[in-house]
Amino acid sequence: MARRAALQPDDRRHYSAVITTRVCAMPAFQTSHTVMAYMALPQEVQTAALIAEAQRQDKRVVIPVVTSTGLIAVIYPSDARHFRRGPYGILEPCDTSAVVVPTAIDCVLVPGVGFDRHGMRLGYGHGYYDRFLRQLAPQAEVGGIAFHTQVVPSVPHMPHDVRMQFLVTERGTYPVISRRAL
Repeated sequence: MARRAALQPDDRRHYSAVITTRVCAMPAFQTSHTVMAYMALPQEVQTAALIAEAQRQDKRVVIPVVTSTGLIAVIYPSDARHFRRGPYGILEPCDTSAVVVPTAIDCVLVPGVGFDRHGMRLGYGHGYYDRFLRQLAPQAEVGGIAFHTQVVPSVPHMPHDVRMQFLVTERGTYPVISRRAL
């Protein structure tokens, strides 16, 4: 987290733009009908341009919302005034009734604190994403987006952790093995 926080705001903006371009060029994104992106915290890879591009391509965009039972996927509101801060300070829709079932999502872009090139992700410690990702259809593509400084040689993991299928940073796109195989 300290390495990510040390990035200069201009670098963070530039790297986020490069990552957006890389993600939008991926077949997993290009062929998807429903994309799940996250609402970025200030120090994360920024996703506003990626969400806008998905909408421009007429993709259904969903974002995660934390509930008392875990994550749900909610359709991204068309108006920025329809957001509020959730329990972790992350923007979420005021109206969470437009829920999309996990099996209808084709591509999921996941944030994290750290990633390794084996597809393992270090999250924020609550397990929301791992529980949610296990509900996806087997053909869904799941990948992390992060700054290169967040890539480490090895991330500690548990048997319930879900492996990413790809990782996109400002330096490249890295395929990894199936998320089902740990």
